[in-house]
Amino acid sequence: ALAGSARASKLIGSKVYNGDTSIGKIEDVLVDLDHARLTAFILSLGGFLGIGDKLVAVPANQIKVGSEASIMTDLTEALLVSAPTFDFKIVDQQFPERKPVDPVSDSG
Repeated sequence: ALAGSARASKLIGSKVYNGDTSIGKIEDVLVDLDHARLTAFILSLGGFLGIGDKLVAVPANQIKVGSEASIMTDLTEALLVSAPTFDFKIVDQQFPERKPVDPVSDSG
């Protein structure tokens, strides 16, 4: 059941390729908590060192693992650049930051 799985922490930061051309990198992943499935990859396009980049959401079924574990898509850079900009506020409103839990102390 886990044979085709990958850790999100290993995917985040990976370059995404269309053929031999790097078109962006995985900035984050979105998970549908109700159905326990990956819904989208958030890709960072363009920019330099995180400045001037554009975030777009790409449906999970548009991203594949190619040979030598490279992350591939058939979507072109031009298509992604023209896609709507993704804003994390959309999902953050639905799942706000949790407050840290105080550690349980042993008073015995």
